[in-house]
Amino acid sequence: MTTTECPYNPADLGKLLAGDPDLVRCPWPLYDVLRDQDPVAYAERLGAYVVTRYADAVEVLRDHDTFSSTMASGPSSVTGLAQRLVDDPATPEVLRAQAARRLRMAKTPVLLLTDPPQHKRQRALVAPAFSPRRINALEPEIRRFANDLIDGFAARGEVELVSEFSLPLPMTVIATMLGVPPEHMSDFKRWADAFTAGVGADRAPAEIAQMFADIDAFYDYFTAEIESRRAEPRDDLLTDLIQARMDAEEPLSVDEILLMLSQFLVGGHETTTLMITSAAYRFATDPALADRVRAEPALIPGLIDEMLRLDAPVQGMFRLTTRPARIGDVDLPAGALVWIVFGSANRDPEAFVDPDYIAAGSSRPPHLTFGRFEHFCLGSSVARLELRLATELLLQRLPDLALACGAAELRRHGSFVLHGYPALPLRFTAGPTI
Repeated sequence: MTTTECPYNPADLGKLLAGDPDLVRCPWPLYDVLRDQDPVAYAERLGAYVVTRYADAVEVLRDHDTFSSTMASGPSSVTGLAQRLVDDPATPEVLRAQAARRLRMAKTPVLLLTDPPQHKRQRALVAPAFSPRRINALEPEIRRFANDLIDGFAARGEVELVSEFSLPLPMTVIATMLGVPPEHMSDFKRWADAFTAGVGADRAPAEIAQMFADIDAFYDYFTAEIESRRAEPRDDLLTDLIQARMDAEEPLSVDEILLMLSQFLVGGHETTTLMITSAAYRFATDPALADRVRAEPALIPGLIDEMLRLDAPVQGMFRLTTRPARIGDVDLPAGALVWIVFGSANRDPEAFVDPDYIAAGSSRPPHLTFGRFEHFCLGSSVARLELRLATELLLQRLPDLALACGAAELRRHGSFVLHGYPALPLRFTAGPTI
């Protein structure tokens, strides 16, 4: 479809931000129009400039002095929501107190929401916890988790993949890394949902109160776990964070550790769930691709990179201008909010030849799904490992993988930020457990 044939125009950006189901499901044609006609569009609903071209996105990510990460999660984040509740005189007192705790925690920003030199200090302290040694040691456990999950449905010939595989696999991995025992898995899932519930979607007051209560429970649980690890260290990520030291630098505070854990929880669980599901959808709707990968498993790493490019689970991140700036032909004032649309930049034909098609094994510019430069995702190696093993095992063990419903029946998440399927029913030739 050419731009002139596209049913959208730049003004339809407001519909995407409002959660229009068709645009949330497939925003790519709108992104094409924005890149061509209004690549730095101002969105009234979002109160932000929306950057859709790859070259512009890279420059914004590179210039952390001008484009601060302190609002990386955007105005629809938990912190932004908390500020609006505290400012609203009609907010009930219990909810106001919950929101105030969010704001207190936000005064100690970490990693994703920090700029140098604070970001540099925190990242240097945390990086050893994601060392190649620790990540490589996870592979046997991830393989075992994945095979155990597949054993639970392989003989049935059908599965709802999200609930039975692509959600419990990364959830178990990050929980294991943090030393969370199996009996707390249901709590772990509830906490993860609470941290993403306010992203890119409106919520009723009762839902917000429950979301904040679940976040409080997460903080309370891990505050106790931090004290336990101080008394009895273990070989896990939480102990690594507590023991992290650098010359002439303060160790991580309790609030820093708690906020980092919340970022690891979301980044190590929700986004990987979305990517495993999106990859399975592609194999189920493209049997030739699935057969090719079964025959040539060496293609999997390159294929994963292309799927990450095409189906970024987080469609974009935010920046805040610290001074007047210029992006493309547009001048921005200081204090302007900028949404960098990874999902659009990753499909920019100026950067990627035939951008809407998988080109596993060919040379591509780096996609932006994991960010770039200072804020490149710390957990990217864990995510790639999980995606590689999930792809390998699903294709090996589930022959003739196909959708168990019509593609039009599948629904997408209702958020313009999170992109993926909350459920994916599949069918396949029943096979043995192992």
